Order: sequence, then C-alpha cells, then structure tokens
Amino acid sequence: MARPLKWSCIEQCGACCKLSPESRTEAMEVLNNEEQELYLSLVGIDGWCKFYDKARRKCTVYKTRPSFCDVKNLCTTFKISESNTESFAIKCCKEQIKHIHGARSREMKRFISNIKQVK
Repeated sequence: MARPLKWSCIEQCGACCKLSPESRTEAMEVLNNEEQELYLSLVGIDGWCKFYDKARRKCTVYKTRPSFCDVKNLCTTFKISESNTESFAIKCCKEQIKHIHGARSREMKRFISNIKQVK
C-alpha cells in the first residue's frame, strides 16, 4: 500500500507569497476582519508580500510571519480536520505553484519530488 504523501515546503519558491486579493479569494473568505486588515497591509503594489525578497526568493520575516502564513495553521484557518491537513496543504501548494510558476515549472517539479521523498 502506498504511503500517504506528506507536505513539505520547498525553498526559493515563494508562490504562497503572491498575496494579490483578486487571485487569493479563498484566503480573504476565511480570515477574520483583523486578519484581513493585516493581510491587505502586507500586499505590495505588485501583488507580492512586502516582506518577500524577490531577488533572494525568501521571506524576510519568516520567524515572525503572521499566523495565516504558517501551514501549521491551515486546519484552524480553513476549518478542516487535522487528518486532512497534509492533502489540503499539498493541494493548495500545487494550485498556487501552478498559478505563479506554471504546471511544468522547476518549482512544481521540485515540490512534487519533495513531497514524495518525505517519510
């Protein structure tokens, strides 16, 4: 029997840092008013998070990032069961990577390879 896949972030992807509310309606729908205000304050004029360093492809506030930026909080934020967290996180990442980088991008290939390798 195949093992269930385990979600794991890949470095230098940044797909989740594209915060444009027009393309991230799912996020806006589940955040409370205070979180929405914070979320919108993070969006730069180009739609990317103000704290995302595009040259280095890294979050500059990773250790103190907002709770909605942490995949560990997906269960609470999206009101899903803990047993579905891994598959939900994988689905979200695939959708966002496809939207930002493309379905056949290097980032997508790295992500798929990474989730298969995690045990």
